[in-house]
Amino acid sequence: MLKSIFFIFLITSPYFVWSESKIDQVFSKKTYPKPLREVSIIVTEDGYYPDKVFAYEGELVKFFITSTVEKPQCLVLQKHDVFLSAQKGKVNETTVAVDTSGRFRFYCPSANFDGHLTVFKKESPKESEVLPSRDIASEKPSYWLPRDYD
Repeated sequence: MLKSIFFIFLITSPYFVWSESKIDQVFSKKTYPKPLREVSIIVTEDGYYPDKVFAYEGELVKFFITSTVEKPQCLVLQKHDVFLSAQKGKVNETTVAVDTSGRFRFYCPSANFDGHLTVFKKESPKESEVLPSRDIASEKPSYWLPRDYD
């Protein structure tokens, strides 16, 4: 009984009623200027894992890189001015904006490892690819008839 009275007090109390502006602040729609894609790459004795990464045109790609070996490794991304060192037990990161589509090589000159970042062109659907509206498939009446009259 006491719990229900306290609950009713909380609901009806003016201190716990939120105004619409407060609700809009708490539950406001968040927008981001560019989508963010996060990619983790591990350098092993055999090369990069994964060695094939993809993104879409206009995205930000955040690279995280680490190594499993003591030998110093790195990641150089072609045509994007990115250099990341890979050290065992440490994670390095950088963010790159990929604005042009294509296939870009990432490599380590000291270890002869390589991989590829493929950037796909993001196209809007053409009018011919949009599905047409569906019409009625038959000319049956829209009112109910007994089964004998089908």
